[in-house]
Amino acid sequence: MPNLKLIACSRGGVENIDRQAVRRHSVWVTSAPGRNANAVAELAVGLMISALRHIPKTHHYIMSQQWDRVPWDIAGNTSFKTFDGYELCGKTIGLVGYGAIARRVAKLLSGFDVKLIAYDPFLTQWPEGVTSVDWEKLFSTADVVSLHCKLSDTTRGMVNRAALQHMKPTSIFINTARGALVDEDALYEALAGGQIACAALDAQVHEPMFHDSKFLTLDNIILTPHIGGASRDIIAQQTRIVMEDVTAYFETGKPIHVIQ
Repeated sequence: MPNLKLIACSRGGVENIDRQAVRRHSVWVTSAPGRNANAVAELAVGLMISALRHIPKTHHYIMSQQWDRVPWDIAGNTSFKTFDGYELCGKTIGLVGYGAIARRVAKLLSGFDVKLIAYDPFLTQWPEGVTSVDWEKLFSTADVVSLHCKLSDTTRGMVNRAALQHMKPTSIFINTARGALVDEDALYEALAGGQIACAALDAQVHEPMFHDSKFLTLDNIILTPHIGGASRDIIAQQTRIVMEDVTAYFETGKPIHVIQ
């Protein structure tokens, strides 16, 4: 394709592009950064609330026809006692990585009166309301740890046994980023052993998840099939970004969202 000048990807990442080949042929490559930031951020916050308030468990409780007592009958084993959870308000939320998605999570959480802490070794200036902490302090302090970083050789398996051992037994772990950021064996052990209270995963190492996955034996985990970006609104957003790049290329000779 000798006339190919621009590859405009409608995704945030361009892992499927041969970078050496496009560099040899002087082809521009663009991505659509932030196209799904709001969608993923909303899911992350939703998973936080779902885990804290046991929403999936209570849904199953009713659908399996186990709700046979009035909730205010405090003398019995009622839903009040079985599913008493925690409020998001007042909790310390730890964000691992502080890019577009994490910033959107922080904005969404601003109305919940939470304390926001974050770890990002590449960020030098931090916004008001977010406290920069080191890796160990984030895991040992946060009531909810939420992953928002890219997968690379450096970050692969970064959430390991050592990190999970710092977490409080009442804490919750959220991953709406990439499954391979996590040592899944270590996470399973932490959940099965009561080392942490719950995990909510929208991303797993193997997708689709294996039918014999040990995670499926746990009752303190929430699993979704990588739906962070499954929003119809994203189509319009990514189309707008792609068209901005195509238009900029024809008008100036250089697109906007260039991958280096």
